[in-house]
Amino acid sequence: MSTLAEIEIAAAGLPAAEKRSLLSWLKAELSVENQANAEGSRVSGLGKGKWQVADDFDAPLPDEFWLGRDA
Repeated sequence: MSTLAEIEIAAAGLPAAEKRSLLSWLKAELSVENQANAEGSRVSGLGKGKWQVADDFDAPLPDEFWLGRDA
């Protein structure tokens, strides 16, 4: 028997007032979970075209860079 089936059986034996209370609690839990997921969601393509890689990106760095001298 699954956990969900066990919960359904346990909830079936509750008085109506307690079922309403359980339902309210579950709705609140789901609402909090949905808000957390929505706030942390990433959207692909938002930064597309905002920056470009320089043409000399993969060019070797001058010795001055490695030696700590200003070029």
